[in-house]
Amino acid sequence: MSHIKKKAFFFSIVLNNNQYKIFTIQPFQIFEFLEFLNYPKELVILEHNGKINNKLTLRSKYMKQDDKIEIITIVGGG
Repeated sequence: MSHIKKKAFFFSIVLNNNQYKIFTIQPFQIFEFLEFLNYPKELVILEHNGKINNKLTLRSKYMKQDDKIEIITIVGGG
């Protein structure tokens, strides 16, 4: 029987001024992280390491150690 080794990813990020430690068995993109947190990508403005990124697509950047992310949710009203 062969054993398949999986690489583990462990890093910390700052999200909306709160520090989080993340452990995962695969790298993931910012888009996937927002989905995991249940943020609707159509209704958020994302600042990633000081740069506004309003084009959240499947080709967004991968998350890495010490990323700083700010998420602003757009709320409609009348």
